Amino acid sequence: MFGIFGHSKLNLLLIDSDEVLHLRWQSGELHQIEQYSGAAVDFDRFHVFLENDRKTPFAIIADVIEEDFRTESVAHVTGGDRKALVTRKLQLLFRSTPFRTARVIGRETKGRKDDRILFAALTKPEMCKSWLEKILAQKIPVIAVTSAAFIMEQFAQSHALRSTAHLLVVNHEVNSGLRQSYIQKGRVIFGRLTPAGVSRSENFAELLLEQCTQTRNYLERIKELPYDAPLEVCVYTSEAFTEERESTHELLHFQYYSIQALPLTKKISMENGQPGAIAYSLIRGLKEKRSITNVYGPSSTLRYLQINRIRKLLFSISVVVLLGAGNMAGPTLSDIASMWEQEEVLNEQIAPLNQEYRQLTERFPETPIQSAQMAIVVENHDRILNQIVRPNEVLALISGGLMASPDLSLRSLSWDFDVVERTEQEIAAGSFPAGFDSQSAEYAFVEGRAQLVITVSGMVKSESSYREATAQVMTFVNTIKSRGGYEVNPVQLPINVGSNINVSTTVDGSEASGEFTVEVRKELSR
Repeated sequence: MFGIFGHSKLNLLLIDSDEVLHLRWQSGELHQIEQYSGAAVDFDRFHVFLENDRKTPFAIIADVIEEDFRTESVAHVTGGDRKALVTRKLQLLFRSTPFRTARVIGRETKGRKDDRILFAALTKPEMCKSWLEKILAQKIPVIAVTSAAFIMEQFAQSHALRSTAHLLVVNHEVNSGLRQSYIQKGRVIFGRLTPAGVSRSENFAELLLEQCTQTRNYLERIKELPYDAPLEVCVYTSEAFTEERESTHELLHFQYYSIQALPLTKKISMENGQPGAIAYSLIRGLKEKRSITNVYGPSSTLRYLQINRIRKLLFSISVVVLLGAGNMAGPTLSDIASMWEQEEVLNEQIAPLNQEYRQLTERFPETPIQSAQMAIVVENHDRILNQIVRPNEVLALISGGLMASPDLSLRSLSWDFDVVERTEQEIAAGSFPAGFDSQSAEYAFVEGRAQLVITVSGMVKSESSYREATAQVMTFVNTIKSRGGYEVNPVQLPINVGSNINVSTTVDGSEASGEFTVEVRKELSR
């Protein structure tokens, strides 16, 4: 459950080298749901949980030894050059893991003033990868993959420790051990985990002093901590220690905080007893920011989070648009209400007229056929009327063609009709109309598939040649075509040669004559 500005409910997996704690942050409280060891049966239980709750997002927090921090000086560049340089360096340093990050933490004060960049990674990715794959398989959003060191950075910022020049936050965890996070002015520089039972001392105070001294020596050696700089050490633990709340050992200044005495501890419930410092850091950070910053998660890990954010943003925009449209439509709605009132007045005024209309209709006899059938009859009647072609129109058309070709003489003029776009049944029946019954012909006319066919036959004479006679027939054809609405095709021309064609000429060759046939078609209106 999450919104644009934060999360009201969140699942957290706190992963260490021995176990995985499944925590739930909801309604300002943090409580433990499950404890997994990484066995197959634990993965099955986790899968069942995911299937029953696919909406609540997850955050992965690794508290493991396998986390590497390296600070290097890199030439000062900006924009795309810096991104490319940092990406190449990350791939070179941490080639075997996708959980890696880099960020600029400052600049050198001498020489070229190069950038100081922190490169960090979880060097054993399989510890987080198996759990992430199961979450993403259910398309559940993952908001962050981070580590205990970066959680302590967020915790230190919420405790107004951002301005501390050199800060070592120590949180003691019963399960994982002693976690040390070195922070410079609010930014984590180094993290180190000492597993429980590794130190030679059984006394917590001695263990703490020994491990913090080792960390200081290492920071001095890598030149992250000046030799004469005091180191503020804030210790958060559920272990019993002396009544002293502060102590100093050379350049180490200790401040002790009991987890049980902190104000938000009562809002944490853990099955194994007292909560650790990481759990307290989580509830403190979530209470203030309602989210966890992603450090190590690649873009592919956060894809469902981005989809849900876009969906939420679009929904919010839609609500704003609808509210704005509602405000703009206020006057229009009042106009509509006024129109409704006018409609009611008009209905009252026409009520007597409606009554008279009903009385008149009752006096008329019932129609012998249904209205739908009547509509079909009228429509078919109109279609047939539209297909009427008057003979005088056709004769006038042919007369115009003869005027353009005076040497033509007609022998016959026949009328017929044909069917275009024939059905399979009509094609199988043969030529039309001889092969059709009267009912099929009626269907052709009603459906507008009938075509008028006029066959014109005659003789043509020419004093010069058969080519001239043929030209006169083509003039006749083109004249009829020019009137529009008719398709004219010459079927037989004087110049054609065949056994059934009659041609004649005078003895001296001064006159030639021949037969011609022209077919005139007109598609009847639908």
